[in-house]
Parts: sequence; C-alpha cells; structure tokens
Amino acid sequence: MIDPRWRTTLAVAPYIVLGMLTAFAVLAEWGAWARLAPALILCTAYGLNILVMRTLPFAWRDRPAAVAAFMTVAIALNLALVLRNGTFGFLAIATFSFAYSIVAWPWELLAVAGTAAVAGLAQSSSFGHDVAGIGGRIAVILLNIAVMCGMSFGLLLAERSVQRDAVEHERARLAGEIHDTLAQGFTGIITQLQAAEQATDDDLRRRHTDAALALARDGLAEARRSMQDLRPLVLHGTSLPDALTNVAGSWSARTGIPATVTTSGTAPALSTATEVALLRTAQEALANVERHAAAHRVTLTLRMDAARIRLDVRDDGRGFDFVDSLRHPSDGTGGFGLTAMRNRLASAAGELVIESRPGHGTVVRAEVPA
Repeated sequence: MIDPRWRTTLAVAPYIVLGMLTAFAVLAEWGAWARLAPALILCTAYGLNILVMRTLPFAWRDRPAAVAAFMTVAIALNLALVLRNGTFGFLAIATFSFAYSIVAWPWELLAVAGTAAVAGLAQSSSFGHDVAGIGGRIAVILLNIAVMCGMSFGLLLAERSVQRDAVEHERARLAGEIHDTLAQGFTGIITQLQAAEQATDDDLRRRHTDAALALARDGLAEARRSMQDLRPLVLHGTSLPDALTNVAGSWSARTGIPATVTTSGTAPALSTATEVALLRTAQEALANVERHAAAHRVTLTLRMDAARIRLDVRDDGRGFDFVDSLRHPSDGTGGFGLTAMRNRLASAAGELVIESRPGHGTVVRAEVPA
C-alpha cells in the first residue's frame, strides 16, 4: 500500500523525469531527426502508458492484469530508449518507483529485476563488445538486479515489522480500553455488592444495589460503543470539561465522596486521542481513590492554554509510598492501571506525574500538548 504522503510524489515525479530526459534528448540531437524522432515517439508512448494506466481514474487500473500490462510496457519502452541512448537509463528512476509501489509481492521482484536489468544495461552502455566488455556488462546487470531485489526484500521486511508493531500497539490500546471500561466497571460492581451484603438496613442495601445496577448498565453501554468506535460514550457530543464534570458527578453520586471540577483557560480543538487520554486518566484516578484512598474529598482541575493541557486529580486520602508501590503493586490489576495511564498519555505525547505521601493524599497529574 502506498503511503498517502508519497502519492503526490509518485504521481508527478515520473512525468518530471520523463520531461527532463526528453528535453535533454531534444537539445542534444536537435536536427538529427532520424535519431530524435524515434526517441520522441518512445517518450510519448511511455508518458501515455502512465497517463492511461496509472493517472486517469479508471476502475480497472489496480487490477493485477492491468498492473502487469503497465509494468511490462513501461520496462519494454525504457529498454528501447536505453538501447537508443544510454542517458535514458535515468528513466529507470520512474520505472522503479512503480515497481516498488504498485506491484504485489512476490511479483514485485520480477518488475524490479526487469527494471534493474535495464538500468544495468544503461550503466554499461560504454563497455566494448569483446569478452571483457560482455562479461563486465553481465556483471553490472547482475549486480543491479541483486541490489535492487535485495532492497525490495528489505522493504518487505520493514513493512511487516511496522505492521507487527501496529498490531501490538493496537492490542495494548485495546487492553487499556478494556481496563478503563469493563474492568473498572466490574470492580465497582463488586465493591457495591460487597457493601450491600454488609449493609445494616434495607435503604442502604438498596442504594448499593442500585449503584451496582447503574455500573452494569454503563458497562454494557460502553461495550456496545466499543463495537462501533473507541471514543468514550461520555465524550460523544460534548466537550472534555463537560465530560469530566459528568464523570465526576456520576462517581460522586455513586461513592458519596464529593468531587468538584475546576476548569481554567481555553485551548484549540483537541484530538480524540488527547481527550480520551485525559478522560481515561481521570476515570482511573477516581477508581483508585474509591478503592484505596479512603478520601473525604476529590478535586479535578483542568488547566488549558495554547501550548499544554494539564489535568490534576487531587484527593485528601491516606496517600501511599509511591516508590514502594511500584515495587509491590497491589491495586488488584498487577499495576496495570498505572501502566495503562502512562501508555495512553504517551500515545498522545503526554506524561504522567504522581505525587503522594502516606497521610498526605495523592495528586495524579497528566500533561499533554495542546
């Protein structure tokens, strides 16, 4: 698949190379019409081959048969031009660009080898016709084929490596998404049901049961939403500050811990990745407060300007020894929550800072560029 950043280059560069070589041929052989006319006809045919088979938006142009026909004609015309004038070996630049970009593997090797042979023939056009000259010409052609086919194979390996990295990144992203939605929801449900079991009166038991049901409904909605896209449901049709306010309000109503949201400044429109990273960080921080902090109050502060966005989630709970917690994670997820926050922020070019001391609460700070 052609990288979109190179589409314009691949569309224009062959015409530029062909035009420059045609102009050079006209200047070099002006007046020698017997030699110039066939070269101009071949150049025109090469250009028309690109125009009809690659530039014009015919529906059939990307079919294997059409690609094979295009490359065969391009290599044949390139060869005919090289046999007339070795300078047209530079046209192989254009032919190579198509061989590397539009021919499927492993047929790409045939196109690359054919083009490399033409380039090698042009490079050795000054060699003699004796045994040494013929041997040298063969050696140059074979060297070109080996180098360019090796490059083709190297590009294939690099592309597969990129694809593997992309798959691993997507797996990590999905794992973080599952942790941020379903795992947190299940943890909250278990917490509320355990509290309902220990409740001393029916009203308190009903309140915890209703909270568990609400969490289950939210989890189901998130699961359905995940099948459609990975933008959190709470962000649909609203801004990040409003989404944070809604999340904090729902969390506070469920846990009974007051949570306030303060927003200052304005920022340009944020990417989905940035908004999701900040929202998920807030949700994870609130989940940790519920599970571990025994806090009486939580404050979420969102500061925005043209350069950076900073989110602080501060609680007045028991705090913890941050260094020791890294050595011995005990959040029930093997420390995945902290890792998920860091990875998600890193994917948005941001960073995570945690400040905490036993008895002095905790601050979770996320910073991302605007």
